Amino acid sequence: MSKNAGTNTRSRPVFIDEDQVKGLLDWNEARHAIEQAFVSVSNQARDTATRLADQPVSSQPARTFVQAEGGVLLCMPGFVGQHRLSSGASERTSTLACKLITSFRKNASAGLPSINGEVFVFNSTTGKLEAVIEANHLTGVRTATASLVATDHLFLRPARTNAPDGIVSIQLGIVGCGFQGMMHALGFVHTQSMARVRTIRLWNRTPGRAVQLKEVLTEEAQKTNSNYSVFVCDTVEDCCRDCDVIVTATGSSEPLVYRNFLKPNVHINAVGAGEYHHAELAQDVYDVCQVYIDHQEGARKELANLRSTIVGEVGEVILRENRAEEASLLPKSGGISVFQSLGMATEDVTVGRLIYEKYVKTQAGSNEG
Repeated sequence: MSKNAGTNTRSRPVFIDEDQVKGLLDWNEARHAIEQAFVSVSNQARDTATRLADQPVSSQPARTFVQAEGGVLLCMPGFVGQHRLSSGASERTSTLACKLITSFRKNASAGLPSINGEVFVFNSTTGKLEAVIEANHLTGVRTATASLVATDHLFLRPARTNAPDGIVSIQLGIVGCGFQGMMHALGFVHTQSMARVRTIRLWNRTPGRAVQLKEVLTEEAQKTNSNYSVFVCDTVEDCCRDCDVIVTATGSSEPLVYRNFLKPNVHINAVGAGEYHHAELAQDVYDVCQVYIDHQEGARKELANLRSTIVGEVGEVILRENRAEEASLLPKSGGISVFQSLGMATEDVTVGRLIYEKYVKTQAGSNEG
């Protein structure tokens, strides 16, 4: 592991491209990195007297938007202090990073990506730039992994406690089969230690995308020796029916999922980013569910019009879970829980550091060979 010290003699920052990111980023390692990001935000939000010294802390100002001629630049800086790179590790590190994303819609007509992103990782002691990491795949994994972490702590862990053999199997519904829908489906497939996926139901406004994702997931089943079934559904209702966990990942500005589509006990990861972050679920869902968020500050701005019960941050659930003497924030048994995913700079910080450290180790191993 590279040290955050002033003795860093690297003459220039490394550049880690998308193909390298795909080879370096493991789903289960990313889960730990995202958990650290969640916990750092909730621990920082606590009063100084109750802040936990053995847990990470963070700083992340509101994201900024810079308008340009035909596009926009999104800036997401963040710092996570004293986080662990792997589960059970004794060593801690601190990371300063910033993700920059450009969105230029007219690029598509020129055969160029409309959205491009990079994460800049700095040495937290010297401020020296250590790495520039292409961030499209990184963003897909960190967003999907945030939903995995929320699903695990809000829904699956309590279910495992009540399961006779400690194993939970789920039916998964994916509403919206674009990039994020695909990444979420793959994330659940590759982290089946959390829960065995027995069925995946897919819906997309353009059916062809759902068919394509079915092909991808069928291939993944063969690679991972899994025996789940995949179905393409004609309607959102059919996609949601009997599902234990649902992901909504569309750009819809109108409700797609209604209360009568759902089982009494279900967890929903609402990821879509239409005009409002909470447009995909109908009000009759929000009337009866319990909502969890990644950070309060983002919710105050981006969920200001939400009419529902926001219980708290997922990071606070994890902190209290690790200290059984504190009151639990877990959802009521047998009800509907919703993780309202907004996205945080701290997620890019911890996952960016994970990728960089793995890159350094890989390069060291190659040099030794």
